[in-house]
Amino acid sequence: MHRRALLPVLLVAFLGFAAPSSVHAQPPGVVIAPPPGGEIIVRQAPPPPQQEVIIGVRPTPRHVWTPGHWVWKGGWVWEPGHWRMAPRAGAAWIPGHWARRGPSWVWIPGHWR
Repeated sequence: MHRRALLPVLLVAFLGFAAPSSVHAQPPGVVIAPPPGGEIIVRQAPPPPQQEVIIGVRPTPRHVWTPGHWVWKGGWVWEPGHWRMAPRAGAAWIPGHWARRGPSWVWIPGHWR
């Protein structure tokens, strides 16, 4: 394999095995495909969602609470929910989620409807 082609493989392997998880450490997994703007695929199932309490008061009538979710950062880390400004009146936030795909898990990003 050419040295330049090997570098991204080594980086993914290294980052997948470094465990900087501050919330829910699990044995290391490997991120299969984390291209910018592309799918994030992980070999380990995410932990069950955490129960959250909405923090603070709704800043404006157009703000919507977007729930927290697990993020893969060499281990599972909980990203807390937060208030987000809707792009238009009446818009609804569809939360992102991890979906099983064969032996792996893929992140399906949240979006406005």
